Amino acid sequence: MKKYTIFILIFISIFTLFAGGCTSKQKKQTDLEKIIERGYLIVGVKTDSPPFGYYNSKNVLEGIDITLAKHIATAIFKEESPENIKFVKVTAQDRISKLNTKEVDMLVATMSVNNKRRLVIEFSDPYFETTQKIMVKPLSKIKTLTYFNKNGRLVVVMGTTGEKIIRLIAPNAQVIGAKTYREAYNLLLNDQADAIFGDDCILKGINEDKFKIVNRAYSKEYYAVAVRKSPDSEEMLNIVNSVIATLLDKKMLTVSKK
Repeated sequence: MKKYTIFILIFISIFTLFAGGCTSKQKKQTDLEKIIERGYLIVGVKTDSPPFGYYNSKNVLEGIDITLAKHIATAIFKEESPENIKFVKVTAQDRISKLNTKEVDMLVATMSVNNKRRLVIEFSDPYFETTQKIMVKPLSKIKTLTYFNKNGRLVVVMGTTGEKIIRLIAPNAQVIGAKTYREAYNLLLNDQADAIFGDDCILKGINEDKFKIVNRAYSKEYYAVAVRKSPDSEEMLNIVNSVIATLLDKKMLTVSKK
């Protein structure tokens, strides 16, 4: 009986030691640790939204969001290198799903902060401020969104906060959904729509001096970097906020207080 008891105690000790070793080896990595181990940061960005993310005349991706993402990668890896970062194209419709399915590590993609999105993703501090306005043809007499309750065709990029504003202000509007701002622009250019409703800064970026932007703002939007809503993202989010604060201090970004 005594030998049997000793054998049980030895077995329990070995099992506990082995289990402890396995637990140690299987310790869950944070998102930041996974990125560092991989060797590069994967960032979801827009590629058709000047001045934030777009291809220039030399087919090189550039813009405010691209520059911010590169600063974040430099902060993570402690050195500036094109090998530190990989860009993945996202749209307003698929960006959150690409983040939450881990196709990208973060989104730097003109993502406006709102409470509905906060339920499924986590936001950094804001890095840019804009408003929502209407862009029309040069001779257009359209001055407000309410015009579209009875007249005209209004384009909005699907998946943006503009959809909600239209439902509130012009619920009877004939709305045409576009996948991208470039698609919306082409609809207006080819007389398939009478106006585009969207972020003022992007409307200015795609305008090419062909249209006019009505000087009435319908909302104030704050762009922020988005990460997954998880404790594993906290370390990375701290780095992102630190980078944004530094760039704001250097006047490389401008955001007024909410």
